[in-house]
Amino acid sequence: MARIVHGNHPFNVPKDQPMRIGREQVGYFTYPDIEFLGSSDLNTLFISTDKLTLGYYELAPGAQFSPADHHPGDECYFLLEGELTEVNCFSGQACTLKAGESILIPHGAAHGGYNFSNNKMKAVFALAPNMVKPGTQTFPTDLAGKWRVIGGGSQEGQGLYEGHSAYEQPRYLGTIDRLGSWPVADEEHRKEPKYLRVAHEEDKLSIVNGYDNPYLMKFSFSTQYIHFGEIILPRGGNFCRISDPEKHQGQTAIYVNSGYLSVIITETRETFKIHPNEVMYIPENCEYQMMNYEAEQVHAIFAMSAL
Repeated sequence: MARIVHGNHPFNVPKDQPMRIGREQVGYFTYPDIEFLGSSDLNTLFISTDKLTLGYYELAPGAQFSPADHHPGDECYFLLEGELTEVNCFSGQACTLKAGESILIPHGAAHGGYNFSNNKMKAVFALAPNMVKPGTQTFPTDLAGKWRVIGGGSQEGQGLYEGHSAYEQPRYLGTIDRLGSWPVADEEHRKEPKYLRVAHEEDKLSIVNGYDNPYLMKFSFSTQYIHFGEIILPRGGNFCRISDPEKHQGQTAIYVNSGYLSVIITETRETFKIHPNEVMYIPENCEYQMMNYEAEQVHAIFAMSAL
């Protein structure tokens, strides 16, 4: 197990080099920690830099995490299994997600999570640019006890129970030109009370990427801070399936959900094989190609700090 340092995980590993992150590199942390440990969740951390964080967390049936959390970066979840109800404590907005669905929590939005189902919940999470304020290793718990409920009264000076009307979220037929502003223009994400946004299957922006070797990308969300979604790299025909060479201005983390993903760095020819529940980290402006040598498609969750 690697030492946890938010903004530098795996600890003492250069973040300007591509790397596979497996069981031996992961670290664990709770939110919250000592003060509210009885209402915490356990998080598995793969990568945390000054620009991108990716991991997963689980909630047992009937469990929750509280007090409400908030981050300096945009946060996204992709539900791998089970069911999750996420709540914005200022507006009282509650969203229930099922496996295969995603949620966007704009930076600064206060949120808490519940598992009201009979099954374990597991979700991949990603944040950009930061999970905690730079130089900080603890999470804010300043919203303890501040939660909007029916008949909850008001807290003078807090503005906690100010009225927030229902928000009508438009549904667009997306094109590649909407990258960076999906599902809505970025300024809409920043309006108070910073509504949580859920991407059901029909809400995702699907892009076929690559000229010679196309594969499917499904963007759940694409903001000025984070691009988050799924990669579907199908199995091959007569030969293995590959992608065209590509690189991104920002950092990239790819969590393999099913199948086996191989990645080659075009400049050095360094090659990696990523198993399910492992992550491939690719630094900014590093060119790579993906390969699928198996008899099943690769399904992976990606997070990028910039395209």
